[in-house]
Amino acid sequence: MARLVTVMVLVSSVSACDIVWGGASIALENPAPVPEASADELSQAETAIEPLPTGDLLYLVRFTDAKGGVRLVAAASLIAGVLTNLGLPQAIDDAYRARFDSEFQPAGLELTLHAGGSRIGSVILDGTTTQPNASCQSVAGGHALLLPGTTSPEYAFAWAGEGASGAAVEYLALEPDARMATFGPVLAENLLRQGGEVRPYLAQRAELQAVPWVGDERPAMAATYLVNDDLASGPPANAASSLFVLARFTRTRGYVPEWSEVRLYGNGEDREAFTYLGALSSSAGRIDFVTRYDGSSMRLAASLADEGERGIDWMEEDSTCSALTLLGT
Repeated sequence: MARLVTVMVLVSSVSACDIVWGGASIALENPAPVPEASADELSQAETAIEPLPTGDLLYLVRFTDAKGGVRLVAAASLIAGVLTNLGLPQAIDDAYRARFDSEFQPAGLELTLHAGGSRIGSVILDGTTTQPNASCQSVAGGHALLLPGTTSPEYAFAWAGEGASGAAVEYLALEPDARMATFGPVLAENLLRQGGEVRPYLAQRAELQAVPWVGDERPAMAATYLVNDDLASGPPANAASSLFVLARFTRTRGYVPEWSEVRLYGNGEDREAFTYLGALSSSAGRIDFVTRYDGSSMRLAASLADEGERGIDWMEEDSTCSALTLLGT
């Protein structure tokens, strides 16, 4: 039996192949190459999906006039009453800033205002923003609403969300008294010696504040002492040290340290010193804030009051975009 075998050979080229079969003509071609995305397009795509901060944003507020004018800037997130960093991009572009301002700093946004560990009023944003640093978040403008007779603090804190509500109270500026001036040097010498400073008797007081403390008979005392240093100058060339202490008053023992920080530096090491800034009451407890100074910048640091020994629980990770730097001094 005869068998008919038909063999068809296809000859193709790199670019295309023409086939004629049974009267039909078919052309096979390689698909057109997909153009690669440009660097600008990739950058825009990455920016578009950059997540915004989560939690309740905490703003540092600075009063600019006696009529309640304020400037404020987002400094941290409050999650379950605990401070966390905002997690902002390393450099903020116009697209991200527009989304951030629309979400967190729109005109008419009302936030509760805290100082001295209590709510002292509210602040309403007016929709204006400035950009002290092109790579950082915007600074917003607004107006504070305080009870009659309330003293405007230099700095305060504002946020909306858990732990922010409650009736406002009067805020009155407190002045250090003779008792603080008497207890301070003795307390400083003891704490510096415990912290490893061999010349605690050389300590000079750089700052002393009377700090409101809800429920205490007398205000607390916040003091900064320096050995061989001066906050107004560059880092010291020789050995130096700093002490920050926040102490509460008791009838039986006088002023007892609530929170203290001793730092030894100099001899080529950058300064690390702290001064008291303010406090708020979150759902997790009282949070006290300090300004941290090094050789060239200031940033916020804070401690949450709990049952254990207090220390720095949170500090801004970026000194360039520090809330204190953006608000100005």
